[in-house]
Amino acid sequence: MPRQNALANRVALSAVVVVAALPLLYLAVTQRIEFDGYWNAFVAIQDKWKKFLAEYHANPHPPLYYLVLRASLWFGRSHLAYRAPSVLAGLASVYLVGSAASRLARSFLWGLLAALAYGLAIPSIVVALEVRGYMLCTFFILLSYCFLLDVLTREGPAGTTKLRIAFAATAALACLADYYSFFYVAAVFGIAVILAVLRPSGSRGKALLREAVTFAPVLAVMAFLFRTNARENARVWGHLRPFYYGQTAGESRGGFVLRNLQNDFNLFFPWKVENQTAFLAILAGLLVAGGATLWLMRRLKEPKNLPAAVTVVATAVMTMELMLVGLRDKYPFGGDLRHQFLLFPFLILCAIALLDRVAAAVPRPVAWALAGILTVSIAVVGYERFEAYPRVPEILMSGQMAKFNQLFPAPAAVYVDSYNLYWFFMHHDDWKWESEGPARLAPGIEVYRLTRGDRRMLVFEDTKRWVLELDDASLYADLTASMRSESLDAVDVFRIAQQDQPQTTQEIAEYRKQAIATATTHGVCLQPLSIYGSDEFGEVRAGACDGGEITADVGSLH
Repeated sequence: MPRQNALANRVALSAVVVVAALPLLYLAVTQRIEFDGYWNAFVAIQDKWKKFLAEYHANPHPPLYYLVLRASLWFGRSHLAYRAPSVLAGLASVYLVGSAASRLARSFLWGLLAALAYGLAIPSIVVALEVRGYMLCTFFILLSYCFLLDVLTREGPAGTTKLRIAFAATAALACLADYYSFFYVAAVFGIAVILAVLRPSGSRGKALLREAVTFAPVLAVMAFLFRTNARENARVWGHLRPFYYGQTAGESRGGFVLRNLQNDFNLFFPWKVENQTAFLAILAGLLVAGGATLWLMRRLKEPKNLPAAVTVVATAVMTMELMLVGLRDKYPFGGDLRHQFLLFPFLILCAIALLDRVAAAVPRPVAWALAGILTVSIAVVGYERFEAYPRVPEILMSGQMAKFNQLFPAPAAVYVDSYNLYWFFMHHDDWKWESEGPARLAPGIEVYRLTRGDRRMLVFEDTKRWVLELDDASLYADLTASMRSESLDAVDVFRIAQQDQPQTTQEIAEYRKQAIATATTHGVCLQPLSIYGSDEFGEVRAGACDGGEITADVGSLH
């Protein structure tokens, strides 16, 4: 490609990235951050490496994203600072989708269309807004895939050493960013081995050796991550049960696969298809389109055909891998968008490969008209989906936090369970958190020292309880031990329920009575105790109660 054309193409592709940045950046600064985002931020801000490693191992994700997020938070605690790694990776991925498309399409026009479709699609925007490692992983996957396509387009092995090193490095970084990269590596590794086997017998051994050397460091990283973190987390997660086989009573394997293929389709398609018969017709059309695409690229020695064919096969293989692990209860197939997002850029590349071949078979004016119609359609659908996207700016659980602050405006110490630690951090992320380690007299209780300006606060994390109950007798032994560890007379309890469990006035009164009696038995006073639906805030003080009023409000602050 002439240098001038290459520069013009890069400029045009960069312009598409700028267009894609507009809706993404708007939502990045206006939308609230979800619970898991603050959980990841809490891991990233740990001031001691020992504590950082402990928090990392408690999460089902590899370590790279936490380190990148840690660097991003040096610039503050704004929504944009939290989201910067994902936003920047998302915008870079828009460029890479266009770049990858140009490697398998014969007209660069289709590369621009691919980038526009990817950048304005709500699935891409949603994943780029998350304070999680999925978009960073996607960026490294796409970058490594561009290097891999460059290797495939070379005539023979000469001159591919640097490209192979770049592929291995970026694929390894993808594995360190998120575990769904494992499906990508497995797919392209299998394809690389098959292509090596299909070579003439004289060069087959050397080709296999080259692939072994290329993929060895990536597979080593995968093995290390699997042994140290991924293996123990490859299990059924409660909130994703419908996406593992055997968790829906009476469902066959075929029914499971079909149901979750439809769910995957609805994650990426702008309009949901609820009727299974209609989806079967669409699925049949997609299979025919995939087969037609491969048939059009059957002459692999023609320019761009091999990279395009590899893309179609890799997409099919990754989909089948997700099916298999879902059937074996190791990873959710058809789960949340972030768990399936790996497929989205590759599906767009497959569509572009087919469009490019179809456009080459029709008169140029027709091809330009088709491109124009698709460009307008992408822009219109992207705008409609952006306008329909729910705007939710307020911080989660603001009502609960406001009530707690009203009850205890300047707490010296706060006691939380492992679940509520992250809710409390969400509303105190602008404080400096320093880990003090385990409480001196209370095993299983972690102590954090918080400072902001001239204000000081201790936070006790009860690592033995995910969500504490105030009528639990053993809880008060840990509460009193925590207070003795820091020579405190009182500690305030912050407890938001993981799920609402509506209670009647009588049930709340009985629960309150039991909690107070249990506390008294252990020589402490639980007062005041405020209950709002399933959320509870109270103060535990050493010694007997002074007879003050105890409040219990029926209702919920959710």
